[in-house]
Amino acid sequence: MWPTASGLVVGLLYLAGGAVYRDRLQYLLGTWLALTSSAALFLHGAPLYWVLALAGGGSCLVAAALEPRRHAKALLARAS
Repeated sequence: MWPTASGLVVGLLYLAGGAVYRDRLQYLLGTWLALTSSAALFLHGAPLYWVLALAGGGSCLVAAALEPRRHAKALLARAS
């Protein structure tokens, strides 16, 4: 339960940050991390860690890839 609890806490922190700053990407990342960590509770042994590593870590990689695009779009909107 310990690995999934820490993933759930991180997901809830991202959810709170996304809600406070109205950052949709951060909010979606928090939702995904919280849901994945909660779903991983039903697994036992190695599959639990695989789900946390691939789904949790993969979502962070996707968010990191989308972040520069989001910043460029915001800068373009300010310039107009």
